[in-house]
Amino acid sequence: MKVAFLACADVLTTTPKRRVDAYEHDRELEAFTPAFAARGLELTEVDWRACDPAAFDLIFLRTCWDYTDHEAEFLAFLDRAQAVSRVANDPTLVRWNLSKLYLRELAAKGLPVIPSLFTDTAIPLAEAFERLGADELVLKPVVGSSGFGQARTALADARGQVLEPDRFAQPLIPEISTWGEVSLIFAGGVYSHAVRKTAGAGDYRIHVMHGGAEHAHQASAAEIAVGQAFIDALPVQPLAARVDLVPHGGGWLLMEVEAIEPHLFPQYAPDIGERLAQAILTLATASPTARP
Repeated sequence: MKVAFLACADVLTTTPKRRVDAYEHDRELEAFTPAFAARGLELTEVDWRACDPAAFDLIFLRTCWDYTDHEAEFLAFLDRAQAVSRVANDPTLVRWNLSKLYLRELAAKGLPVIPSLFTDTAIPLAEAFERLGADELVLKPVVGSSGFGQARTALADARGQVLEPDRFAQPLIPEISTWGEVSLIFAGGVYSHAVRKTAGAGDYRIHVMHGGAEHAHQASAAEIAVGQAFIDALPVQPLAARVDLVPHGGGWLLMEVEAIEPHLFPQYAPDIGERLAQAILTLATASPTARP
């Protein structure tokens, strides 16, 4: 069974000048390739923009981190891929997860999500502060990743600024700077392991591209239960997903659910390759796709 490890061009091992976080791509390839091979799954890294999906039995969305720069092209690729092969995660889930509007849907289900303000038309930023009852906000792209395109702003600086429909606002949760966030990794819908991520000095963003760091983390039963509740609330169950939580008020708030191309931190779970290989075999058995 041929499996495409779908990536972007600037993380491929054959690319001369690679992204500074391309080592995360390498770690996943090194962890997954032998485990997949042991179960008859041939894993091949491929640039999603140059991929022929008909050449593979399954398209495994992994380090295709530039999809936000080519949103329409990426969605068109998913349509082509779904017509000739299996795709994981399911394109229905990918489309749902692409826009951060999903946060509003999860909050409506009573799940603990950071309060988030979306708007259909531009509104004064001061109004966003008032509606969220906050003194400091983080403005984020509705479609975005890795902390890029964000802005941290205080109420004193809101005069004359507006919140545009392509961005949404959240109160700055202070614990993200002082404690960080926990990433709960799920494979085949089941909890696997956790990682704590912390921000770099003077920043609130925990991604390595912004100076963040990662640490081994032993998740509590309460953390896992919250993460599982979010997984169970997804419109389609994922092959692999990550739930990012931040501690606040004695509980946990959702930062994001990553169900498009979640980095899975395999160095903290030696069996993650076996878990995913088995989940793929289960998926192949349960959801046969007619080949052209």
